[in-house]
Amino acid sequence: VASGTDAFEMILCGAKAVQVGTCHWTEGAGCFARIASELEAIMKRKGYTSIEEFRGKLRTYEKGAKFAPANKKAPPTAVPDAPKAASPVPHAAYIAVISALTAIIAGLLLK
Repeated sequence: VASGTDAFEMILCGAKAVQVGTCHWTEGAGCFARIASELEAIMKRKGYTSIEEFRGKLRTYEKGAKFAPANKKAPPTAVPDAPKAASPVPHAAYIAVISALTAIIAGLLLK
C-alpha cells in the first residue's frame, strides 16, 4: 500500500490491516500520516465516518446494475454465450492477494 486509495481498496475488499513496509522503506515514517490523511479524505468524500462502514462492502460487477449509466446500454460481451464464472473474483481482490504476497516476499528478503 502506497496511498490512501490503495488502503481504501484493500479495506473495501475486507482487509483489517494493510501493509506499508515497502512505502515506509522508500519514503520514511512520513508515509503513515500521508496515507492516513488520504484515506480520511476519501472516507469524507464518500460520506463514511468509520472504516467499518465500508470494510468488505465491495460488490462484483453486474451487467445492467443500477450503478451503470442510465442513458447508455452496457457494451456487448465478446462472447455472448460464454458461461459465467461460478464465483467471479473482483479486480481489487487480485490486488489484495498480490499485495500480501509482495509483503511476504519483501519480509523474507529483508531478513
